[in-house]
Amino acid sequence: MADQVSDPCDTTTHAPAWRKTVASAAAMFSLALLASGCGAPKINYAIPSSLCDIPVSRDLLRPLFPPGDRIEFDGDSFPDDGKATSFCQYYVDGNAALSVEARRSSENGTAEERVRRFASHAHLKFWARPDGHTAGYSGSAFGTSRCSGTPSDSHGQPARTFALEISVNHFTSTNELRPRLEKIMDTLLPKAAHARGC
Repeated sequence: MADQVSDPCDTTTHAPAWRKTVASAAAMFSLALLASGCGAPKINYAIPSSLCDIPVSRDLLRPLFPPGDRIEFDGDSFPDDGKATSFCQYYVDGNAALSVEARRSSENGTAEERVRRFASHAHLKFWARPDGHTAGYSGSAFGTSRCSGTPSDSHGQPARTFALEISVNHFTSTNELRPRLEKIMDTLLPKAAHARGC
């Protein structure tokens, strides 16, 4: 149906009523989809049930992983690894999403001391629990517990501390991320320390 001109002196075209109705309906449908979250990106892959082969609840992990279609794991299996330092990383659609590093350290220090050293040089705001054994900044959390024996990260020296770092690349607010990282650290640190012989 062609556009109609009602006044011979008026050269602007006017859409017929049915076009206006269809356009309005399409706009309302799009707004409804956005409001309902249908247009939001989704997680279309299975959230892991472990980190570096150490069991962790999917409910704790879900908020730390970004939307996407494919997840990949790369790195060490902590229970099977006898090294002083181990590392594993998860990728979503080829992009780094979450990493975990475990270290049998010859240093005798808390997570807060480690974080304070780095954060002060980089001018980053950090947080720490009162006991100092869990601390973090930005998208990373650090935890420490006692350890002994060998190996350690210093050749010939015994391990004194087990240190764990969890880093997340997908987050919108550090205030929202901190309690999530603390919960993961509460669960993962003792299990990882035990798996690494501490």
